[in-house]
Amino acid sequence: MFLGANSGRSVHFGESVRRAVLLLLLVLQASPCTGLALPKRLVLGLDGIAYRDMKSLQQGVVCTNIWGRPFRRQAFTSSEGYFPASRLVSTFPSTSDVAWTDIFGDRPLPGYQRTYFSAAANSQIVINGITTTMEHESQMNWQLQNNMFRTMGYVYPVHTYELEIHEALRNFWNDMDNNGGYYVYIRATDDAQHLDRDILDMLCGLDNQLQAMRDRYRKQAGRDLQILILSDHGHNHASSFKRVAVRSFLEKAGYQIMESIKNPKDVVLPTTGIEDWVEIHNAPAATITLVPLLTHLEGADLVTGRVPDQPDRFLVMNSRGERADIDWNPANHTYRYSTEKGDPLNYQPVIETLAREQLLDADGFATADAWMAATLTNHYPLALERIVRGLTRVTLNPATILISLNNGYVHCGFLMQKGADLSTFGSTHGALDNLNSDGMVLSNFTPTRDTSSKRVAGLFDDFSDVRNFRAEENGAELVTKTEQALTRIAREPFDSDYQVLSSNEVYLRVWSPQLAHLDLNAPVNVTIEKVNHFPNPQNHRLVSGPAAALGRHLTFNQPVAFSDPPAYERVYALPSDLVLKPLTEYRISGWIRGQSKSLNLFEFDFHTDGRGRPAAY
Repeated sequence: MFLGANSGRSVHFGESVRRAVLLLLLVLQASPCTGLALPKRLVLGLDGIAYRDMKSLQQGVVCTNIWGRPFRRQAFTSSEGYFPASRLVSTFPSTSDVAWTDIFGDRPLPGYQRTYFSAAANSQIVINGITTTMEHESQMNWQLQNNMFRTMGYVYPVHTYELEIHEALRNFWNDMDNNGGYYVYIRATDDAQHLDRDILDMLCGLDNQLQAMRDRYRKQAGRDLQILILSDHGHNHASSFKRVAVRSFLEKAGYQIMESIKNPKDVVLPTTGIEDWVEIHNAPAATITLVPLLTHLEGADLVTGRVPDQPDRFLVMNSRGERADIDWNPANHTYRYSTEKGDPLNYQPVIETLAREQLLDADGFATADAWMAATLTNHYPLALERIVRGLTRVTLNPATILISLNNGYVHCGFLMQKGADLSTFGSTHGALDNLNSDGMVLSNFTPTRDTSSKRVAGLFDDFSDVRNFRAEENGAELVTKTEQALTRIAREPFDSDYQVLSSNEVYLRVWSPQLAHLDLNAPVNVTIEKVNHFPNPQNHRLVSGPAAALGRHLTFNQPVAFSDPPAYERVYALPSDLVLKPLTEYRISGWIRGQSKSLNLFEFDFHTDGRGRPAAY
């Protein structure tokens, strides 16, 4: 019997009805329920968890409590069904945005961080790191979107972390139409280590929560929950730091710290956060002089740069003045390391091993995979590939010089340093060495192996089931054929269709579920207006606020013809006569006409190049 919804009285069924209901329940239990299926896999992206920390936690760590008594911590063990953690070597610099972008094979971001130098606009561009969302974050099924709580992660990281885990796992149970992976991005694990919180205790708590989750999942779904945990870089856990005086060092040498490059001694020094690496943008001809000069900067460990007029040759020097060249064959994806003075990477033993195993060709080149296998446990893992990619591929605006600092030194702004002095600052990342670079990958459903940010997706079907946010959200961006070609993993039609675009043009890419209900040639109305104040902290790709009422007005109704475009997306060529004020910031907003009102689709800021044409990045 059951309690009737409205009568409040017990309702009794006959024997034949009870048998029919029982038969129906048995049929439903035996039949696959495709519409109400929990995700089969939980993919947790934990920012900044070091391989050495996870490995030690799996093996067991003896710690001391506040009373001085030893106790043992252990988590993610084989008895719980987890396989041994493996290294996931990060990008160089080993920072979050570029590393996560590389892990998911997305198109490179405009800069290493959200304050970056745009070569096309010849300007340093500042984007708020708290209120903006990058592509890899939008691909998540869950991430912390509340700006206030994101900010609190820099003050109360453990509380923010607990909130992130609680909300992520709670929302997992609400995703009843997902037969693939449920992707979660947790930021506060990185914040906590910067602020010297107990990351091992936090991981032990996560292990307990995941164990409870697996028990519930097994009862509810009748199978084991697959868990994959990834991290993007390591943490050096250095206990004290000294700020490198790179600005004054360069100024004493006669260089000017600017926001654009107009003269031979102008340099741009984008600075965000507190990390142990430095990016420098300078006139290419100055690189040969600057690299040896910067080896005398206190705190510099390695200085790397691209050799002017030789796009496939790079130099690396250390603080002792030792120098080597790195030659890259992009067609064969091979590298050669040639020492000129000393051995700044200590790779001579590696070369001897490769030669002994006959892995060097006649010119001394070896494949990227051969170098990886030979250097995974080196102090500078995968250094040749990571230096080259750091100076060419991991961002759309690569630096001319990248500096890896010694642990114990950091690069940051003056105010950031003063803020850090008021709190307990205990760790950072970004450098080329293994402490900073070795993130990790951990699974309970398949053994893993040591890998890198560029390769890990290949171990898991290229993460083919990440969320296609463009089918669900409104937004737009400026794109070019050149930048889109750098997307490593093609997931959307445009990732292949871009090849029909003209090489020298900038295009407006618009997406919205609303477009799926409109004719392909339905007009998209656009307004462009000059920004007359300091760049506002808004996401340059996603929706923000109403369309502008003033400025230049355009109507787009003839999208580029692709073979099979998604219904939710349009790509438009910008008018050839769209020429604005050179090297200036503008805001573009777009909307479509609804039945009773206008529907805002996007708003973002962009800069123009020296010709007055919009710069995509």
